[in-house]
Amino acid sequence: MAGIGWRLERLVHQGTLAGATAAYAMGAAVMTMPWVLTTAVLVSLPAVVERGKADFAIGQTVVEVAYAVALLVDGPLQIVMSRHTSDRLYEGRRDAIAAPFFRGLGAAFLICFVTAAAVLFLLGQPAGAAVWGGALSAAVGAQWTALSVGNGLCSPWYVLGAVAAGAGHSFLLAGLLVGVTELGIPGYLFGLVSGQCLALSILLAGILRTLPDRVDESARLLPAFRDYLPLAAAGLAFNASLWVDKLVAWNLVGGESGTVHAHASTVAWFSTIPCLAWIFVEVETVFHRRYRAFYHGLEGGATLPELRRGVLALSGEAARLLRGAVGVQAGVIVALEFAAEHWIRWFGLPGSALLPFRVLLLSAGLQALTLLGLILLYYFDLRRDAFLAALGLLAGIAISTTAAAWLGWPPCTGTLLGCAAGAVMTWIRVDRGIRGTLRHVLLGQPFGAEEAPLAAPSRPD
Repeated sequence: MAGIGWRLERLVHQGTLAGATAAYAMGAAVMTMPWVLTTAVLVSLPAVVERGKADFAIGQTVVEVAYAVALLVDGPLQIVMSRHTSDRLYEGRRDAIAAPFFRGLGAAFLICFVTAAAVLFLLGQPAGAAVWGGALSAAVGAQWTALSVGNGLCSPWYVLGAVAAGAGHSFLLAGLLVGVTELGIPGYLFGLVSGQCLALSILLAGILRTLPDRVDESARLLPAFRDYLPLAAAGLAFNASLWVDKLVAWNLVGGESGTVHAHASTVAWFSTIPCLAWIFVEVETVFHRRYRAFYHGLEGGATLPELRRGVLALSGEAARLLRGAVGVQAGVIVALEFAAEHWIRWFGLPGSALLPFRVLLLSAGLQALTLLGLILLYYFDLRRDAFLAALGLLAGIAISTTAAAWLGWPPCTGTLLGCAAGAVMTWIRVDRGIRGTLRHVLLGQPFGAEEAPLAAPSRPD
């Protein structure tokens, strides 16, 4: 997202622990908040509402559907809106941000509400539960949409404060309404919805403060959907890949094994938080500097040797990002493998979740590396490659998990194979895409430095 890189640079280069902490916390919030909040809510539900109560199962279904719909349905919208905002910032047209943003926010609210309510109704849930689920999904989807735009407009401290205030309010009020007033699941869901609305309100206030009073009402969001449709589809496919193994396990394996796999998969994703936070900061700072330096040279009529040095710098940065992400994720996985028994007990999982959790730690790490590859494809504007890579990950996980279930293997083995195949294929596309982009640059660059500069390249988020 244009606009956030310089803020992260300033925080990191302060040389203070607080600055570095804020930068990486910002990365964790932007990259992992949907999954972290989903897991936190699912874990807090049995801690607040007793499992033996009649409406516990209804509440669990409502929460799972609401967050799943917000993650899947709103993901593509977030990508398009953040890209649209980034483009307008790059062009210096801040007055063209507000109108499309609020139209998109309204669309996110409506789509999430209708989709979640419809899914719950089709699952046979009561009408009241469907309405609560729609309201929760709408509030969550709108908040995540505002976060995707606000992280490039507001300061990291402000964004973190909004997220923390909303999460704290959600869990505190939900606990009070259940424990003190004994409102049960309706009270719990009201607490969650009100907390998400609080975070949304804070983010909206911060976004509006950064935008000019004059608003260009003629600005439209629809052209961005046409331009960035492959990126939106890639976001949808990647988000779906986080859930498809759970759906396969529930439907083909069922029973305790399917439930254990689903819960172990959700918990294993916590292991990616440090890696994804590191990726966010590094991509938006060091890699972004190298990227802009190369294209500034290209636009300014750099010589062929200078372009070749820029090519090597970009290739080296991509390799450095991959090595760094592998190192961070490997360290977390090793630590959690040793502490796996304690970890699953802390989350209330049965002993049978130990093996799936250990295997799914590797799967989550591979998905994090795939996400890094997709981000680099976004950077080089390889939209079709990004979509095909994400679709390949989704298909690989679905097919291999299904095959494992049919063969009587643990579903986690199929998930691991699918994630490995998706990661390898994505990075093959990254390597091929960078080399293809560089060949195009070298063929199009005039040999005389006095020649007119080439047209500006497509700009990344």
